[in-house]
Amino acid sequence: MVYVGAMIIMEKVLLTKEVAEMLRLSEEYVRELIRQRKLKAYQEGRRGGYRITTLEVQRYIERKHRELEASRR
Repeated sequence: MVYVGAMIIMEKVLLTKEVAEMLRLSEEYVRELIRQRKLKAYQEGRRGGYRITTLEVQRYIERKHRELEASRR
């Protein structure tokens, strides 16, 4: 959910499996990124898996691109 003034824009929420497929990573590695707080997520319910917004996935990708560019300099 993104707040724009008084308006709320709902973001699509993805499961760990969906994020793993999108980023071509293993589900376990996505969970590790979440535990390391490199990817923000929340859990739904007591036994629910993680939920990650598409906005957070985009932010993660942008951070990785910046890190790659910085390492090339």
